Amino acid sequence: MDRELGKFFDVQWVAQCARRLRERWPHADVTSLEEAAIELWSDEELRALPPVRAADEWLRRGSTAQS
Repeated sequence: MDRELGKFFDVQWVAQCARRLRERWPHADVTSLEEAAIELWSDEELRALPPVRAADEWLRRGSTAQS
């Protein structure tokens, strides 16, 4: 992750995104979910989406890549 970008992110967007990821992985470490949400924020395409939709899109991409 670009450390400079990690310093500048929408806290609400990241929190909502992490909350959506937590629904998928309820036992995951909260810090890891927040770090993942910040990574999603660094993706320009995902950042343009509402946070819940961005998380869903990222999850969809991951499941498609595994198929």
